[in-house]
Parts: sequence; structure tokens; C-alpha cells
Amino acid sequence: MKNYYLFLDESGHHGLKTINQEFPILLLCGCVVEKEYYEKVFTPEVEKLKQKYFNRVDIILHSRDIRKWQNAFKILGDPKLRSEFYNDLDRLISQAEFTVISSAVLKDRLIKQYGPQANNPYDLSLTFVLERTVFLTDRFNCDRVEVVAEARGKNEDAKLHDQYQIIVSNGTEYVKPERFTKRLRDIDFKKKKENVAGTQLCDLVAYPLANYVLYPDRENIAFKVVNPKMYRQFPKDDFLGYGLKIFP
Repeated sequence: MKNYYLFLDESGHHGLKTINQEFPILLLCGCVVEKEYYEKVFTPEVEKLKQKYFNRVDIILHSRDIRKWQNAFKILGDPKLRSEFYNDLDRLISQAEFTVISSAVLKDRLIKQYGPQANNPYDLSLTFVLERTVFLTDRFNCDRVEVVAEARGKNEDAKLHDQYQIIVSNGTEYVKPERFTKRLRDIDFKKKKENVAGTQLCDLVAYPLANYVLYPDRENIAFKVVNPKMYRQFPKDDFLGYGLKIFP
């Protein structure tokens, strides 16, 4: 039996008091990766990419910085180098062995439908991602899943940890507590500066997924790379409801 990682990161903000109308979404992205493959193959491949373009491996692959060619990614202002980097990054993601489970909460619709009683979008998304992670890893002859989330701050992490414990301890409509506790380890938080390849992968996947939800008819080259990685019940099925839940 093998062990797996579930890496978590988000695109957008979970707050409901003020909503950015240009990006009114919280998308929680989970990437499920077999542990030995992640440590022996995927992480070295990520480091090889960083070494090729930056001559160092402590660079953090951050979607926003890459899109805006800022901080370490100022070099992407060179069109030729940018094209080569994007091609290599797309190739890395295409060839990597992982499965995406994500949940998108459209915050303006959530407020309109539920008003002040609306639940925290992160809590809603976490429930879906954890449920589907259990379903997915049932297929893999999986022993345990280690859950790793990118740290968001002391208070936010504490609230997320509490919610994680509530979901796992109480179970959900679809997954009993015993099934959660047998499969999932406690959630671990990693700061961005710790340079975790798995949370960086989630960050890279989350933004094109969020754009797909908000603008499904818009050209989205990055999503075409991510699409084959989406969790589906059967290979030729749609990923909606499995690899991606949109709420409400």
C-alpha cells in the first residue's frame, strides 16, 4: 500500500465582507500525489527547471509573479526566454503524475442565496476536497494521505485546522468519521518560504481553474494543460462534481 500527499492552496480570498467584483471567487485547489514519486521524481524535476532558468533552486514558483513578470520572474520580459520557460513549465505539469480535486465558491452568488447565514467559503471547499480525496485514494490501494496546506497566517491557519478537525471527526453526509480518520493524517502548514514543490504546483493550477469557472468561454491555455489532471469518476467523463465543484 502506498502513501500520498494532498497539497492545498487557493486562488482568491475567503472573506465575504468585501468582494472583488473582478475576481469574486474562492477556489481551493488540492493536488494528490503519490509520496515516493513526489520526493524522488517530481521535486527534483521542479528543481531542475529552477536551476535552468535562475541558476538556483530556492526560487518560489508563484503564479502571480510569473504572470506579472515580477520579482525573480522579471527575466520573463524577454519574449524568447518567456516562451521557453512557459513551454518547459507546461511540459513539467503535463508530464507530472498528480490528480486535481478543487472547489470553487462564487462569493457574490453565495451572499445572494444565503445572506448573513452563508458559511465560510474555505470551509465549504475543504469539505468537498477532503471527501473526494477519500473517494479518489480508495482506487489507489492507499494507506495514508498526508495533508499539506500553504500557511496563510496564524489566525487563518488555526481556524482552518479547527475546521479540518471538525470535518474529520464528525464526518459528512458522504464519508463517515472512521473513514476519514483511517485515511487522513492531521493537516500540516508550510510557509511559502519553505519552498514546497507541492504547494507551488497547487498555486500554478489554482489560477487557471478559477479563470475557467469565471470565464468558461474565454481562451485559457493554462487550463488546457491542467484539464487532463482533473479527477473524473471514469476517464472519459466530465470532471464537474469530481475534480471541480462549483457552489452555489
